[in-house]
Amino acid sequence: MTLASRLIAVAVAAVFVAFPARAATTVYASSVFSQTNVVNANGALFAANGGAATILSGGDLVLQFTHPLTGTGVALSLLPFAGPAANFVAVSVGEIVGGVATFSAGAAAFADIGAGGIQNFDLGGLCLTVSATGCSLLRIQNIASFGTPGLLLDGASGVSNAPEPAAWAMMILGFAGVAWRLKEARKRRIRPGLRHAAA
Repeated sequence: MTLASRLIAVAVAAVFVAFPARAATTVYASSVFSQTNVVNANGALFAANGGAATILSGGDLVLQFTHPLTGTGVALSLLPFAGPAANFVAVSVGEIVGGVATFSAGAAAFADIGAGGIQNFDLGGLCLTVSATGCSLLRIQNIASFGTPGLLLDGASGVSNAPEPAAWAMMILGFAGVAWRLKEARKRRIRPGLRHAAA
């Protein structure tokens, strides 16, 4: 390998080190798995855009993600509403096990008092009680509402097990480096024998 090609390889590696690979953090729900007492359930899909789903008091919305979530970094985008009013909400994760939707026994709970914004959760421990490979279901339950028709859910996201393109590039670069080193080692083993045979 020439000095120029070695410098190019080092430069490419430096670029990948400067931008470390991370799990995807904006994998949005691809479909509504189930719903009970929800108005405009599709408003909770994809990025927040102001077209929220309304989960009525006693309502339940289950979103199914395209890639299983780790349970960490789950975020709900909520729209504000006029108070005084409140929704009491529980969030849990689950997976389809043996053809049946199975959810974590525990849940994260919070009170929505109309401020809107992002609610963040770490449900990683709960996800592990259901599945070792990730949880593709996210359940949002409005336990009770007071002075408001319901929870205004504008979007949901979470950290996925699917690697980003940068992670794939790093893996491919690593495999290429290992293959090159094996090829060079093989050349070194063969060369001395060729010289001895020629003499």
